[in-house]
Amino acid sequence: MKRIKFFTLGCKANQYDTQSIRERFLSKGFKDNNSNSHPDYFLINTCTVTSGADQKSRNIIRRCIQANPKAVVIVTGCLVEKDWKMLADIQGISLIAKKSFFPEGISGFSQHTRAFLKIQDGCDNFCSYCKVALVRGRKRSKDIREVLKEAKRLVACGFKEIVLTGICLGAYGKDLSSRKDLVDVIKALETIEGLSRIRLSSIEAGDVSVKLIKHMSESKKLCRHLHIPIQSGDNSILKRMNRKYTRQKYANLISRVKRDIPGVAITTDCLVGFPGETEMNFNHTVKLVKRIISLKTHIFPYSIRPGTKAADFGGMVDAKIVKSRCAKLERVAVECRDKFMRGFTGKRALVLVEGICRLEPGYLEGLTDNYLKVRLLFKPGLQNSIVRVKLKNISGDSFIGEYIDNL
Repeated sequence: MKRIKFFTLGCKANQYDTQSIRERFLSKGFKDNNSNSHPDYFLINTCTVTSGADQKSRNIIRRCIQANPKAVVIVTGCLVEKDWKMLADIQGISLIAKKSFFPEGISGFSQHTRAFLKIQDGCDNFCSYCKVALVRGRKRSKDIREVLKEAKRLVACGFKEIVLTGICLGAYGKDLSSRKDLVDVIKALETIEGLSRIRLSSIEAGDVSVKLIKHMSESKKLCRHLHIPIQSGDNSILKRMNRKYTRQKYANLISRVKRDIPGVAITTDCLVGFPGETEMNFNHTVKLVKRIISLKTHIFPYSIRPGTKAADFGGMVDAKIVKSRCAKLERVAVECRDKFMRGFTGKRALVLVEGICRLEPGYLEGLTDNYLKVRLLFKPGLQNSIVRVKLKNISGDSFIGEYIDNL
């Protein structure tokens, strides 16, 4: 039996794509190689969102080739779409494959308790720093009937939480004649018996509609968590980034979300060191992060993406300054996380147990619906169960929880 090992870089959409590819291989008689033994095939699903992602993709490719020079090495993913010629120079790659962005769907999700379900692909926003629209193409949505069918398969396999993913998730349905939107998808999924939670991955500020906010405030299944990228808190930088909002509009949106959805968690992305970013521009970002009190802030140093408009901008920020700003913003992000978490100390919550904590094997770990990490003393048989806990105290980025009872 031929053995194949998969590597995935990048976003949740990429993880979904890898799972779809995995299922195609397994249906042809391949065995998923999760051990340290040398597989016969490697498949690397690459990412190109930053220069660091490019480098990491190339490094993994080379490590696979070195690990077993006789293996078949297949490379696919976003880096392939525009830079396949550069990859072709790497000796040892057997096949460079451009991928179908709406594969045949999935029926499981390897080594995960929560299943990612891609319902949308592509992006029409063309932010000046971002290569994703160039490699993923225009926005397109999966038919809601196919989404429902796929979700039912996942629930039948035992998944209690489905995370809806897309490259521009909030654009779902804008290309469909049915005029269905993201809330329509959520409502359809909520009818599935056995599905306890529906979570959204990243969504742009302009796509967080009044309809979505209202439904999240009323829903029994839609998780109170929104990942809404900021990128910058400075209006002049936002304009140069080709973002479609101002600092005040973003802040007003978060205020409304928090007002209408008590306990909602906001997570976000920030891009530091965009060409021309001054200390004042950066401080506006810091102030906005402090204002929204995000649970988690993903911080990325700007890197030139060939083919984007920003690649031709002048005013590159010195690398040492970018590093210093990233460190400062990271400290602020931790302060915001701790402030948000303190508001839940002593409260009760439902936790979906994901498995044994990697850092502390004597504990289980899981998530509340509003994305709080919780560690619980190990009890056998609780993985993929929803348990009722009391959030006792904070340890780093997690709560230590105390069991109340099992549901």
